[in-house]
Amino acid sequence: METLQASGKKEFTINDLRLEVETWQKQKPQNKNIFIFFKSPIKDPPDFFGFLISFIILALTLVFVPVFEIVRLLILRPALTLFHTTMVIIGAALLRILAKPLIHIGNKAIENKQRGIYKFIYKKGFPAFLQFFNLCFGFSLKYYLKIDTKDVRSIGKFQEWIDDSCGVEGKWIESDVNRSVRHETWCPFVGREIPYVSPAGQNSPAPNGIENPDYSEFCSYFMRYWIQNFIKSCNPEFELAPLTCMIPKGDECCEFVYKRKKPWEGGEKS
Repeated sequence: METLQASGKKEFTINDLRLEVETWQKQKPQNKNIFIFFKSPIKDPPDFFGFLISFIILALTLVFVPVFEIVRLLILRPALTLFHTTMVIIGAALLRILAKPLIHIGNKAIENKQRGIYKFIYKKGFPAFLQFFNLCFGFSLKYYLKIDTKDVRSIGKFQEWIDDSCGVEGKWIESDVNRSVRHETWCPFVGREIPYVSPAGQNSPAPNGIENPDYSEFCSYFMRYWIQNFIKSCNPEFELAPLTCMIPKGDECCEFVYKRKKPWEGGEKS
C-alpha cells in the first residue's frame, strides 16, 4: 500500500475491476437472435419476452413429460406387448401346422435337388421362405423372448422357441460368451418325416434314380440356414457351425454349436 502511494499510482480496487468489466461488456458486440433469452432471460431492465418464453418452455416440459410417460406406460407399452405376443402365438401356430408339409416339400427338394423346380426350391425357394418367416416374426420374437443380441446364449432362445413349438426336446450342455452348444436329444420327425440315413447299398433308389438321398440335409442345410439367418439379423459377430452330429445319421443327438467368429480375449475358444 505504501509503495503504491509513494509511486503516485492509484490503488486498484474491486470497484475498478467491476467498472472495467462493465465497460468491456458494453463494447463487446451482441449477437441478437431469438435464442438469446436462453442466456439471459432476465436483464436490467427485465427482458419480459425472454422470461415469458422460458416460462412457457418450463411449463410445457413439466406437463408433457409426465403425460408422455403415462401414455407410454399405460397405452403404448401394453399395446406393443400385446402385438408382439400375438405375433409370436401366430408364428408358433403356423410352425406347428406347417412343420410336416414343409418337411415333405424339403425332402422332395433333397431327392430332386439337381433338376427342375425342386432344384430351385432347394437352392432358393425354401431358404427364401425361411428368411421371410424371420422377417415377419423375428422382431416380435426378439421383443417377446427378451433376446440380448450381444449374448450368443440369449440368441439361442430362438431355437428353444422352435423346439417348444414343434415338440423337439433338447438341452444346453455348454454356455460361454464365445460358444454355446445345444443338444437335441429327441425329435418327433426323425424316423417318420425325416428318414434315417442308411449305409450305401441298403436303400432302394429314390424315384429320380439317386440312391440313398441324405434326408438329414433338412436339418444340416435348411434348419441351419434358418437359425443362421436369425443369428445374422441379431448380431453378425455370431454364427452357427456346420452340423456334424445328427440323430438321422445314427448319432445320439443333433449338436448345434453357436460361436463368436472372433472370440473375446479371456473367453473359451471355439
